[in-house]
Amino acid sequence: MGFGRYKKDVPPFFDSERKKEECEMKKENEIRVLMVEPHEHPKEFLLENTLQAMQEAVGGLIDIVGLEDNICILLNDEGKLLGMEGSRRIGDDIIAGTFYVCGSNEEGELVSLTDVEMERYSEMFWEPEEISQEEIEKATRFEVMFFDL
Repeated sequence: MGFGRYKKDVPPFFDSERKKEECEMKKENEIRVLMVEPHEHPKEFLLENTLQAMQEAVGGLIDIVGLEDNICILLNDEGKLLGMEGSRRIGDDIIAGTFYVCGSNEEGELVSLTDVEMERYSEMFWEPEEISQEEIEKATRFEVMFFDL
């Protein structure tokens, strides 16, 4: 069973604005996202909107990181530790492995990207980057949090 499908299979029903009524009424079963793989140009992709499909898509445990308002990145939480190839640099960090640029709504649910968002992030991540394993190791950080009980 696959976890999504490529753009050629995506129905052309998305206009330039997110269909807020549909998002508020029900969770989308599939979301239209931008898939970014190491050494490749980004591709439009339909991703099943389930935890299992997302874990399969990133190859392990998922992490969702905010990129901008209503835009986030779905990635492998342990990508760097597992030695996955570097994909793209974002600020002073490096994302290892395949990641997905997704929309998000006010409730924090993942939703489809609009045409405008798809174009913007396709351009942002268009050029594949060569990232050494040494660079990935230097970008690996551990955060320790203590909680008062």
